[in-house]
Amino acid sequence: MKKIVTVSTLALLLAGCNPGDQQADDTTKTEQKSDETSKSDEQTKNEDTAKDTNKEETNKTDETTKDDTSEEAKQEDKSSDETTQEDQGSSDEAEKKDDTPATEDKKDESADKPDSSSQDPEQEKPSEPESETPDVDKSAEAKADLSLGTLVVVNKKYSLPIDYKPSDLVVPNVSFSYSGVLEQSYMRAPAAKQMEKMFAAAKKEGVTLNAVSGFRSGARQKVLYNNYVARDGKAAADQYSARPGHSEHQTGLTFDISSPSVGNGLTAALGDTKEGKWIVNNAAKYGFIVRYDRGFQSRTGYTYEPWHIRYVGVDVATQIKNNGQTLEEYMKVGH
Repeated sequence: MKKIVTVSTLALLLAGCNPGDQQADDTTKTEQKSDETSKSDEQTKNEDTAKDTNKEETNKTDETTKDDTSEEAKQEDKSSDETTQEDQGSSDEAEKKDDTPATEDKKDESADKPDSSSQDPEQEKPSEPESETPDVDKSAEAKADLSLGTLVVVNKKYSLPIDYKPSDLVVPNVSFSYSGVLEQSYMRAPAAKQMEKMFAAAKKEGVTLNAVSGFRSGARQKVLYNNYVARDGKAAADQYSARPGHSEHQTGLTFDISSPSVGNGLTAALGDTKEGKWIVNNAAKYGFIVRYDRGFQSRTGYTYEPWHIRYVGVDVATQIKNNGQTLEEYMKVGH
């Protein structure tokens, strides 16, 4: 055995290698392998640690996301609940409003107002009342003399019973400013017959006239008069509107007429139109007078009304027109 070792050593010496160096080299290689192994183990450990760390962070992120999502869901649920409550509240409030009974004691404001524009269209307030002072003695009121027939005088002095109504009222066969038949569509038969002739004659001459308001009951006059007083004041209303029982319309011998040229209105402007002038020049031929002519306020008590015609018969109407009189002056009575 000793012999074999010696030969091996000798071989190494001949190869130029020192046995001690070989051992050292072997030792170094072993240590390097050990270091590499340690480094590999350490690197693997670090990688595992990093993986664990990433996993923990991922779990935390998932938990945070889950918490945020849960919080948002809660907020949405809360908003949804609040919206539902608001909608429910609005619904309840609407139901309360719908269930609130209307006030039954509320006054009917239309009770004392004139009806539609076709029912006695409102007479306009004179923009510049005539300067004459009406000669009216209200303390000397008297009853109208119905025995005078078509010559009965009804004015601020002479009045009719509030419930008076002629027995021979008819609807004249003429064109009206409205459709249908109303209280104001009627007129006493003798006057209605003559008005039909007058309208027919006007039409032949190219003049269009429309009937607006004829007979008017005492009750209806009260409504109109009170509304004019409310609108313009009593002093102004008394210049163009009659007190209940004092209106010529109640006699059934009067009709307000107009024309499309002034919108069928009861306006002083009618007097300056072709139709208004035709009325002035021709009404007497059929027994009518313009009851409240221009400049007659001090002699009748009322302002100019070119639309208001009154039946008195052909002979009387002709005399009144030719003499420039009023009905009061012809009948020698006051107003």
